[in-house]
Amino acid sequence: MNTLLRPLETHLQVLNHSETPTSFLFVIAKETKSSCCPLCHHSSERKHSSYMRIIHDLPIQGKPVLLYLWTQKWFCTNAGCKRNVFTERYTWLLPSKRRTRRMEEMLRTIAFSNNCVQASLLCQNLGVSVSHDTLLRLAHQTEIPLTSSPFRRY
Repeated sequence: MNTLLRPLETHLQVLNHSETPTSFLFVIAKETKSSCCPLCHHSSERKHSSYMRIIHDLPIQGKPVLLYLWTQKWFCTNAGCKRNVFTERYTWLLPSKRRTRRMEEMLRTIAFSNNCVQASLLCQNLGVSVSHDTLLRLAHQTEIPLTSSPFRRY
């Protein structure tokens, strides 16, 4: 099971996994003894607390995948930093998001290739429960780079 989540991050450990008739569930945690403050980038080894986040990942065999992620909070030991407590960050997950980056990229690709109503129906067939409003919001949040047209005459 660790090989399924290996592309996300190398230090993730699968604590438990189960399959229900409607989904796959993974309980995961990151094996770290320290973390860097996102504001001052100072490393801290003082744990504050931990909590569980529920993250949606890409479906497997048409079934949704739920990652129950044990996340650590840390004290920032830098006296000059304004942030006293911070949550550890993950490269595969944006702060305060409930979907992995690769899941958001898949949804963004589907939203831009169809209209959002058809895209939500396609997502349901793939095993992802998402509304057309969510896909539309995701499309509006996407920054599209401006490029000049090759057919421009001047």
